[in-house]
Amino acid sequence: MEMMTIGKVMTPAPAIVEPKAALREVCRLMAERRIRHVPVVSDDGLVGIISDRDIQEALPSPADPGGATEFAAAMDRITAWEVMTEQVITVTPQTPLAEAAQLLAKRKIGCLPVMERGRLVGIVTETDMLQALTSVLNKIAGSPQLEVTVADAPGRVCEVSRLCADLPPHVGVFVLARTEPMGPNESGGRVLVLGFHQALEPREILRVLEGAGIRVLSFKNPQPNWATRGESR
Repeated sequence: MEMMTIGKVMTPAPAIVEPKAALREVCRLMAERRIRHVPVVSDDGLVGIISDRDIQEALPSPADPGGATEFAAAMDRITAWEVMTEQVITVTPQTPLAEAAQLLAKRKIGCLPVMERGRLVGIVTETDMLQALTSVLNKIAGSPQLEVTVADAPGRVCEVSRLCADLPPHVGVFVLARTEPMGPNESGGRVLVLGFHQALEPREILRVLEGAGIRVLSFKNPQPNWATRGESR
């Protein structure tokens, strides 16, 4: 299977803001593009990145006494430069997808700007990687698929990706697929469908997942020698 790289899944020419942009302008851009992260770019190049969480933490609550007035004033007064993250972790178009997933999980961040020759050429998010991996899984339809639950927390999906990348080849090639909502009687997490290509040691895969606190729900399209210790769905 051809190795997936960031250049194949990134969003090219991402929306950007200048350091002096007011938070109101940043929020408008996020709403228009339906994005949560915006690179901050000056004449010198990439200088930071700002997220919706950065903005929320910088603004007063509209529910506080006088909060609505203070909130509106802060939206126009505070700039991207004041609240952005300056130490930005980046990748290149040639970075393997698995390596980028490890960065997201280890650093607990939601996106990675993509740089080439000192220039911002794209951005890749957790969602971009999930969509890419779903595409790969569709190409190997009919292969074993394992449904698991994970906590609905930032970076948790990418931690599963890291487990995937760390599996030895003799155990199996592991492809993370789509997310699904939890059942009506469950809460506090989400379902991931994990596809396996050449899953030679399924019991070892189960051991790794369960050792990381990931609850196995069921198998789809199991091979004859697969047996789950999780519950059927």
